[in-house]
Amino acid sequence: MKPFVEQEVVRATAIQGALFSGLSEDLACRLFATAAVRQVRRGSVLFHQGDAPAQMLQVVSGLVRMTQINAEGMQTTLRLMRSGELLGCVAVIQQFPYPATATAVEDSVVLSWRTPQFVALLKQHQPIMDNALAIIGMRTRDMIQRAGDMSGRNAERRVAAALLRLADQAGTESSDGINIQFPVTRDDLAEMAGLTYFTVSRTLSLWQKQGLVSNGRQRMTVLDRTGLAAIADGRPRRG
Repeated sequence: MKPFVEQEVVRATAIQGALFSGLSEDLACRLFATAAVRQVRRGSVLFHQGDAPAQMLQVVSGLVRMTQINAEGMQTTLRLMRSGELLGCVAVIQQFPYPATATAVEDSVVLSWRTPQFVALLKQHQPIMDNALAIIGMRTRDMIQRAGDMSGRNAERRVAAALLRLADQAGTESSDGINIQFPVTRDDLAEMAGLTYFTVSRTLSLWQKQGLVSNGRQRMTVLDRTGLAAIADGRPRRG
């Protein structure tokens, strides 16, 4: 990485993240200066489920997949993390092993704070602590919502809820709708919905005929977000 120009680009992007929200310029500079900038190749594992929480990371650019393996050995995609999002924050603050594995699914740039260093910043600067706690609160709400999506809903509602989350986490707005492109796959969607690949593919094919989504070999596009939200909530669709 070029030491000046690219470092400034990284800084300008990084401070848009929630951890830097509302910080004074001096404190934001201090927080950034204590982090190491890492370039991560696609397929690289940033940390494994069960590892001791040695570092906290913030995605600057690229995309990181968080996966978890349960007691039966089944893998679940929990979420996709994009620019501004934190990896390992809860584990670092609560000092328990990482509950999931973080893998770069695109060439990515991340900031990395060593755990003792980051914990010291939290203790010294209340605004950083406040931001970290707010992020943990949002992540907790996301997990509660996910648990609700997985319980008491039929397959179609679960696929709709998971696809909306995936669109929020890894989608890009376009004139057609919200594009979700490779390397995000239908396998990710199936794991997020807790369903088989076959069930998800069958549901997407039906929705394509209904004009809710468009399926391509390397891309899914949400064409009717309102319609999908109605399905996820169990409400009748308008029109």
